[in-house]
Amino acid sequence: MKKHSITFLVAFLVLVLSSCSAFKAPSVETGTITEFEKYGHAKLDITIEKMFNDGYELGDTVNLYFSNGYEFKDVPFFNGYYVKKGEVMLRAYPTHKEIAACINYGKIYEVANLKVGDTVIITLAKKGGALDTQILNSLSYSNNRNDFSSNEVFANFREITTKGVGKGKLYRSASPINNENNRASTADTLMHLAGIKSVINLADSYDEINSYIAKDDFNSPYYQSLYTMGNVIALNMPVDFSSESFQKDLTAGIKKLVTGNMHTPILIHCTEGKDRAGFTSALLEALMGASYDEIVSDYMMSYKNYYGITKENDPKRYDVIVRNNIDEMLKVIADVSDVKDITTQKLINGAKMYLIGGGMGTAEVDSLISLLK
Repeated sequence: MKKHSITFLVAFLVLVLSSCSAFKAPSVETGTITEFEKYGHAKLDITIEKMFNDGYELGDTVNLYFSNGYEFKDVPFFNGYYVKKGEVMLRAYPTHKEIAACINYGKIYEVANLKVGDTVIITLAKKGGALDTQILNSLSYSNNRNDFSSNEVFANFREITTKGVGKGKLYRSASPINNENNRASTADTLMHLAGIKSVINLADSYDEINSYIAKDDFNSPYYQSLYTMGNVIALNMPVDFSSESFQKDLTAGIKKLVTGNMHTPILIHCTEGKDRAGFTSALLEALMGASYDEIVSDYMMSYKNYYGITKENDPKRYDVIVRNNIDEMLKVIADVSDVKDITTQKLINGAKMYLIGGGMGTAEVDSLISLLK
């Protein structure tokens, strides 16, 4: 990312594009930031349809030139978050109308000092420059229960059974309260059957939970009963799992399991039960003594449930997801820069230090371990 004169840049682009007669590049796009989404992405007033009509395709790489002088070069144009943590992408999310400039697990407006109303120029960097990654990661799933083999698979609901975690102590799931993916009622039934007594909700605020309960399609009575009793910890977490604020907020929520005299079984969920729930599950699994392979296997079960991806039937996609997602999480937990340096002991020690660094006392960490045994 660099800063340049926007006037010089426009003149340069006109000169370059006017000389490219052999190859008809996609049109230069100009747009404006209309808002910043909950997790810091810059929504633009350029529609996905316009990008496609003007010659851009998923898997192309583009250059972004903002009016404040910031530029990002060779940015992949993807329909999902297929870049590593901290990397920039231009997003064409299937359920959205407009594109957005994003930093995966980060806030682009903070990095580039952007504000609503700033403009951007988008040009092609390389046709198909990130096409392999787009193909590998173009994942979509059905919200129809009939397309899944069981309620557990549909709701991404399972008990965590890695080393050190006691039987019937810890579960993870898609949201049993937010029904945007049509899974809330199913997850609610499963948590009732499992006898869940305490919940860590990583995705929502208490106000958001109240708004779900007020909706006409609300059908999660068991979750509501736990919420009414004060047994739901709502954290409204961001997605940047390596940030200091994530560590402090997550630790504060986990600490309440001990200081609030919460009981097991405990359910961890976000919206899909994959990433924020994936990090939190990995942290607690590491604390209890799980190995790298055990944690990866549990994390990737979500991708089997949603997309049918396994190491055996789709090794290329499997490895990309492991490398870009859970490996990055485990490096944060174990406090190492290279995944090759991860050992079970480093995961245990790292998880303890993560919680202590986030605000838990040593005795509280010990009490948490006792709760989960």
